[in-house]
Amino acid sequence: MSAGNAHYVVVDRGGHRVWSRRGGAATFHRDLLWGPERTLDFIRRQQGGHAAFWMNSVWWRAVALLDLGERRLLVHTEREIAGYPRTGLREVRAWLKMMAALWPGWTVTWAPRGLYQVMEYLGLPYDTVLYLDEPPSPLAGQWALAPTEDDDLARVAPTLIAVRDEGGRLSFGGCWASGMAEPLVAGPAVLASAQEDATGFAALESVPWNGALLDVPGRRLDWWSLDCLLDPAWPAHHWRGWTLTDHGDAFEEVAALVGPELLLDAGTDDDVLRRLTDWFARGTADPRDRERLLRIHPAG
Repeated sequence: MSAGNAHYVVVDRGGHRVWSRRGGAATFHRDLLWGPERTLDFIRRQQGGHAAFWMNSVWWRAVALLDLGERRLLVHTEREIAGYPRTGLREVRAWLKMMAALWPGWTVTWAPRGLYQVMEYLGLPYDTVLYLDEPPSPLAGQWALAPTEDDDLARVAPTLIAVRDEGGRLSFGGCWASGMAEPLVAGPAVLASAQEDATGFAALESVPWNGALLDVPGRRLDWWSLDCLLDPAWPAHHWRGWTLTDHGDAFEEVAALVGPELLLDAGTDDDVLRRLTDWFARGTADPRDRERLLRIHPAG
């Protein structure tokens, strides 16, 4: 199975140009680390270099948009950091801090809706990229598995859904093959339906990329997300009369709404940043690059 392709979009006074790399999602995190000049040199050695060089959205798994005039970088990938033991939300946060340190003067922003946000940034319709204007597949009636794998408690579902029913009882289900787009498009009736494999609590050793609390009595949905490949118009008719709140990557806010039945034992952001910079440094051949990485370490 392919690691997935990457798009690289460069915006300047002349407009935008697109390059693509087959399998580029596998090395995406390391390819972008070294600042704008080296990243631009890397991008210009890939396929493409004109405004219409878009691969279809089925093959795409990563995108970086560099706006040279605004000194802004938008990034998204569906893939974990290749070779790293576990990539949860805290690891993505740590990588973004590394990027900010190694791209001084630039604004580095995670784009949870990926190519949809890139199209909006460029002012292009979604169907510019083949298949991007097609909605995600609906969730099955029995959509939930346990939030962790029985034989590997360290492996958590990419999307965690907590449901508080009319009696105030909580249940937790894991979506193992989807981000937040599919639950949003599914609507409250599907998410609130009884799930055979749901659990009464969730103790996780990593923060899922996506998570939500469906509060049935309060008719509200609160979620965090790093991966929500979605046209915002698609879920609207499923949620009439509900309050929807997107908390960005602030999983702490949603976890506080869930309560003590959700335990996230994933360390602190500083702990994860220290581990991740050490890991990237060990895999870096150039001693100058290694030193740059180690200088990012938080104090302590």
